[in-house]
Amino acid sequence: MRTGRTIGTLGLVALLLTACGGGVSTTPGNDTTPSTGVLTGGDDQRPVVEGGILRFGTTIGPDTLNPFTSVAGTAALFPQIYPTLVESNENRETTGDWAESWTISPDGKVYTFTLKAGGKWSDGKPLTAADAAYSGNLIIKHAAGPTAALATSLAHAVRLDAPNETTLVITYDAPVATALVQLEWFYVMPQHVLEPLAANNAKDLKKWAPGRSLPIVGGGSFYVTAYDNKGTTILGWTVYQSADAMLAALTAGQLDAVDTVPATLAKKYQSNPNIQLVIGEPSTLYYLAFNSNPDKPKRRELLDPVVREALAHGVDRQKIIDIVFDGFADPGAAIITPLSGIYNDPSLTPETYDLALGNALLDKAGYVRGGDGIRTTPTGDRMEYEVIVPQDVNGIDREFEIIKTGWADLGVSIVQKSLDATAAWNAVIAPDSKYLDFDIVMWTWGAYPDPDFMLSVPTCAQYGGWNDTGYCNPAYDKLYAEQGITLDPEQRKAIVWEMQAILFKDKPYIWTARQQLLFAYGSKWGGLSSPTLSETKSPWINIYRTE
Repeated sequence: MRTGRTIGTLGLVALLLTACGGGVSTTPGNDTTPSTGVLTGGDDQRPVVEGGILRFGTTIGPDTLNPFTSVAGTAALFPQIYPTLVESNENRETTGDWAESWTISPDGKVYTFTLKAGGKWSDGKPLTAADAAYSGNLIIKHAAGPTAALATSLAHAVRLDAPNETTLVITYDAPVATALVQLEWFYVMPQHVLEPLAANNAKDLKKWAPGRSLPIVGGGSFYVTAYDNKGTTILGWTVYQSADAMLAALTAGQLDAVDTVPATLAKKYQSNPNIQLVIGEPSTLYYLAFNSNPDKPKRRELLDPVVREALAHGVDRQKIIDIVFDGFADPGAAIITPLSGIYNDPSLTPETYDLALGNALLDKAGYVRGGDGIRTTPTGDRMEYEVIVPQDVNGIDREFEIIKTGWADLGVSIVQKSLDATAAWNAVIAPDSKYLDFDIVMWTWGAYPDPDFMLSVPTCAQYGGWNDTGYCNPAYDKLYAEQGITLDPEQRKAIVWEMQAILFKDKPYIWTARQQLLFAYGSKWGGLSSPTLSETKSPWINIYRTE
């Protein structure tokens, strides 16, 4: 999901997660026994040493610990705090988490889950199917409002029932091709915590601040016991304000792992015998996005497809890959990546870097270059725009400068507005989730094996949720709903390709680069997983000390 922001005003802020029950999840049956993982370059056959503390550093801290409002830095955190019915294993196959098993009705509309018995929330109260039913029904009821951020996890679900403590029944309005994949993001929260927040038409869900009342009541593999600048416990996440300081701590042995290695430093750490650099697929999507709300009152020329096409030809992707990512990336072209297999349309290729073509398009469309080199619109407005840029995205400032230079040659001027993630997001959706104010935003998304979530982002239903452009196209939304209930992979692929073609034509986004995920670990740790699995439980349960 969206990359996160640095929190706090100190040099670093510690986020502590304590393993429930001394290393055993309060979700019953969740085996925390380490297993040998696969490193880049082969199997790790070193012996397992029990116990230990993994001191984990990140520059992508959570903007909030509220699952209903978070947009940054929590995709890897929430699955550790809250139970999920299913999860992805190392092979990206859906397996049970809290669910021990499940059956699907002959018509494909009813999923019945048998849950592991005996679970408890971290405050000692029983963890039962009733918690899951309450969480799910709350999300469904308010999907167009306060729970929109989690609504895609239960797309097409109409109700959840708990006939007993260990049975959960989810009923859908149609057979859903992506039901199990979506449920990986269905976080089950305690009914006794949610109920007081559900009054007032659930508006208080947006105001919920779990980080102010610790420990958080959780039921996953770990739970948050501190959210301040104290030391670490069983699994310590320390949020740094700079990658340089974090990597210095890793090199000095003060950290055991980091999830942010700037691409320009990757080769240095790749040759360090005391560091294990784990390189993932190109799955961090860098992009810039235009305000696509047709009701926006100003700078409406940015709605013109010709302007967007011309600006796309002013982006030097190869220079971005060479300078910003030192080769650890490839050009971006579409919202779906090769990580999604057949659902990635290889015929969609990045626009060429062609300033002559970009200028010709703008000239023909009547955007006249002035004496100072800046173009004006047919109504006389100068083509000068503000670009919102989140502060903590690695390399994004240099990326901005490269784009700024290219666009200047097209007669378009841009200025950077650097904000923390929360302020950046609020500026994008302002005012009141109406997307009326901003011009352009630069940010990143994370790619997933199944395309459903990313396809959901630019839908009308995600206004005020995950939608980051104000794009709303009923024809696109109709296809989104259709692909979710199309069970035949080839038929679904055709729909997904059509959706990508619509976005490529309308260009709410210009995809600039797909960076490889780069994690680094100290040499004393084994059971390492691909960085693309970092938003699942597997990496954090399987990792172990080797000495």
